[in-house]
Amino acid sequence: MKNTILLPLSVLISFGAYSQVGVNTSTPKATLDVKAKNIDGSSSEGIIVPQLTGDALFSAIAGNKYGMDQDGAVVYVTEAASADNQTGQTAKVDDYGFYYFHGQHDEWTKLGSAATIYRTDGILTGPRHMNMDGNNLGFTGGRMGVGTSTPDPSAILDLTSTTDGFLPPRMTKVQMNAIFHPAHGLVIYCTDCFGNKGCIMVNDSTNPLVPEWGSLCSSNTPNGDVLALDCSSATTSGTLFAGSMVSGVNTTIPYSGGNGGAYNAGSFISTGVTGLSATIAGGILNSGNGNLIFNISGTPSAAGTANFAITIGGKSCTFSVPVNPFLGSITALNCGSASFTPPTITQGETYSGTMSIPYTGGNGEAYGQQQFSFNGLTFTLPAGALVNGNGNLVYTVTGTATTAGTMSLPISFAGQSCNVSKTISPSGSGGGITMCMGNSTKVWASHNLGADTSLDPNPSVVTQGLHGNYYQWGRIDSVADTYTPAGNISGWNTTPASNGAWNSGTESVPVKTAIDPCPSGFRVPTRTEWTALINNSTSNTIGTFSTSPTNFGAARQFNCPSNGNKLTLPASGSRHDITGALANRGNEGDYWSSTERSGAGAYLLDFFPGVINPAGSATRTPGFSVRCIAE
Repeated sequence: MKNTILLPLSVLISFGAYSQVGVNTSTPKATLDVKAKNIDGSSSEGIIVPQLTGDALFSAIAGNKYGMDQDGAVVYVTEAASADNQTGQTAKVDDYGFYYFHGQHDEWTKLGSAATIYRTDGILTGPRHMNMDGNNLGFTGGRMGVGTSTPDPSAILDLTSTTDGFLPPRMTKVQMNAIFHPAHGLVIYCTDCFGNKGCIMVNDSTNPLVPEWGSLCSSNTPNGDVLALDCSSATTSGTLFAGSMVSGVNTTIPYSGGNGGAYNAGSFISTGVTGLSATIAGGILNSGNGNLIFNISGTPSAAGTANFAITIGGKSCTFSVPVNPFLGSITALNCGSASFTPPTITQGETYSGTMSIPYTGGNGEAYGQQQFSFNGLTFTLPAGALVNGNGNLVYTVTGTATTAGTMSLPISFAGQSCNVSKTISPSGSGGGITMCMGNSTKVWASHNLGADTSLDPNPSVVTQGLHGNYYQWGRIDSVADTYTPAGNISGWNTTPASNGAWNSGTESVPVKTAIDPCPSGFRVPTRTEWTALINNSTSNTIGTFSTSPTNFGAARQFNCPSNGNKLTLPASGSRHDITGALANRGNEGDYWSSTERSGAGAYLLDFFPGVINPAGSATRTPGFSVRCIAE
C-alpha cells in the first residue's frame, strides 16, 4: 500500500540524499528537520503531536495498540487518567503533559512534569534558593506549617521541631530604631541592646510614627534604659518650709522610651538649699513612657531652691523644688490638754483616729505636713495654716500599738516643744492572754466583752468599767451593760435562741457563727474549754463577795502556773430571764459557753465565793457576761 504525504504548496519540502525530510528548509539536518516559517511572530509555529486523554490511552491497552513497535511514540495528554485507570501502561498518567511510550517497560512515561507545589505534594531533591529581588511574597487562606503537615488550627504559622529553634530578624539597636514605621507588635532580636547582652524586642506602640520598643528578655534581666528624662516637666506634691522636717512631699519626673528594664534605688543630695535628699526605690521601667517618683526628705537649711541632679536609666537631668520660708509661729503648745478620738488605744489592735493638741498665739501663716512614728503608730499633721490666736494641731493617727503602758510623744512645732502623755491599754478583746488548757495553752480575751479595754485587766481592785455587757444566749446584741439601772428592762425578750446559734460545729471542733458577739479572731468558748481552763489553773478571789448593785470590786482570778498569766473575771451577776432585772452583782459570776443544753437551755461557767462550776446550766434568756476565746 502506498502512503501519500499531502502538504500545502506554500510549504517547502526537501528530501535529502539519505531520505531526510525538511520542512521549510532545503537542507535538513536530521531525519525530520522542521524550521519556523516565520520568526517574527506573525504566524503560529510549532509541532502539534496527537492529543489524547489518559483514559483514551487506557482504552488502547485492551486492543494492544502500543508495544515495542511504538517504542518512543509521543503524545500530549490533555487530562490525567482517572484514578481507576492509573494502572498497567497508564499507571503513571496522573497529570496533563507530554508522554512517550517506553516499550521495554510497557508504560507511558512523562516527559518532564507539570507538577508544582501548587498542584501536588513532593520532596525537594536538593537545596533551593529564591531571590525575592525586592518583591513581596504573600500567602492568603489556610495555614503554613514547617516541620509539620498539619499546622495547628489556632496558628497561621506552625513551626514544629524538637531540635531547632526560631530566629527572628537580628539587628543592632541603631538598625532597630531605623525601621521605617514599625508595625504594632513587630518583633526583632536586638544584638547589642543591654550592654551587648541582646534581647528580643517588640514594638508596643500603636502609633507607627512613635515606636516604643519593649524587651522580652527572660534569661537576663535588662538594665533600665530610657531615651530621655524630662526634669523640666517635674511636678511636686506637698510643700517645703525652711527649718521644718519634710513629710509627704514627692516629685514626679516623666520619662520616654523606657525599655522595661530594671533600675536601682537611688538617693540624690540637694544643692542650693541643702539638707534634703530625693530618694527613689528600685523598680522596673515601663516599655515606653512613664513616671519616676522621688520622695523628698530631710530638713531644708533655708528658704530658696533645692536642686537635685538625678541619673536613671542611663540619662541625667536636674529638677528643682522651691523651699518656702517658715512664717508660722505660735506662743505655746498645750500638750497637757491633748485629746485622742477615739480615746482608747489598745495594744495589738489597729487604731485609726486623731490627736488634737491646743496651741495659743497662732499668726495665721501656712505650714507643711509633718509626720513621725512612735510605738507602731504613725502621727501625721497635714499641711495647713494656723489660725490667728488659739487653735488646735490635729494629727491623724494610724497603726497598731506594739507596747502597752504610758508613752511620751515628743511634739515640736514652730520652735515650740512639749510631750503628749498617752496610755496604751493592754491587749483587750482584740488582743489576749495565754492561759493553761491542759496539754496546750489557749489565748483568751483579756477583758469581758463590752468592758473598757483601756483599764488594766488584772488589777488589785476591780472597778465598774471591767464588768462589761450582758448577753442573752445565742444573740449578737447586748441586752444591758454595767451602767444599766438595776430594775426591770421593758420589752425583755423571753424567746430562747435556736440550737447552734453560737456554734455551727461540734463541741470538740467549734465553728463561730455570724451572730457570735465576739470580735474578729475570737468566739464564745465551749463548755469543754471553760472546764479545761478551770482544771488547769489555780484561782483566788479579789474584793469582798456580797450582793449589791454597787459592788463592782468582787472577782475570781485564774492563774496559769506555767507562765504566770492571769485571767480576772468580775462577779458581774446577771439579768433576770423574765424581767431583765439585775441579780447577784458582787456575789456571783455567770459566763456563757456556746454549748447548748437540751430543753432550750445552755451551759455556762458560774462561781460563788467558795464554788466554781465550769458546767453550770440555765435557760437561754437571762443576761450573762461573755469572755471570748481565740478561734
